[in-house]
Amino acid sequence: MNRDSTNLHNRPGDLEKAGLTAMRGRPAFTLIELLVVIAIIGLLAGLVVGGTRYAGSKMKENRVRAELNALVTAIEAYHAKFNQYPPDNVATKSPFVIVNPVTNSLYYELTGVIVEDSKGGGGTFRSPNRTQKFNSALVQKYFGVDGILNAGTDPKEIKNFLPPLKADQHKVINPKAAPEAEIEVLVVPVPWPLTGTGPPPPSPVPGLNPWRYVGPGHATNNPDGFDLWAEYPDRGEVRIIGNWNK
Repeated sequence: MNRDSTNLHNRPGDLEKAGLTAMRGRPAFTLIELLVVIAIIGLLAGLVVGGTRYAGSKMKENRVRAELNALVTAIEAYHAKFNQYPPDNVATKSPFVIVNPVTNSLYYELTGVIVEDSKGGGGTFRSPNRTQKFNSALVQKYFGVDGILNAGTDPKEIKNFLPPLKADQHKVINPKAAPEAEIEVLVVPVPWPLTGTGPPPPSPVPGLNPWRYVGPGHATNNPDGFDLWAEYPDRGEVRIIGNWNK
């Protein structure tokens, strides 16, 4: 017999049929097994999403706390130089004292302003990094004070207590105003959403989220000092981080 001839028991077609028969003989996945696999995949996906949300939440908290500590350090340095803390914004004095913690002059007190004109008992000011000027009437209107203590006609007379600020750390509170009427405040690094969690802070600008500040005599958490805190949305809730719960 010719050795090169194909063995009847080893024909390719027979081998393929044998493989199909073996595969057909294996037990298929049951419905319960499929449901278990789907449930495990869903659980793992949930863990990944939950972990990602937690990581994002922790990053927000860490940045807010870092900026809070920097501001507290700056305010204490201000106190050491001027022997008083920055003034807060007393909105009304009668029949009860009501402080507006949102709109405060911290930005100008901690960075300093240059006095351009002080005739007539008033004053025209500008920040060292800006050419636009604003007057004492605007300071009174927005901050409830007559002027800025950390001020001088010579830039050498003022002191900047803050490290270099990023663009998202201070914002104009009245962007629709003319350039000479723009007023800035320090803002939390987490903006307030236009829609969503809870009521927005009482700010003239939607989405603006200023640092809250209440000075001596009005502070409730640090009666001998000042209250400084941030409120920001996080995972469906409003978180509060202040200099009393560090």
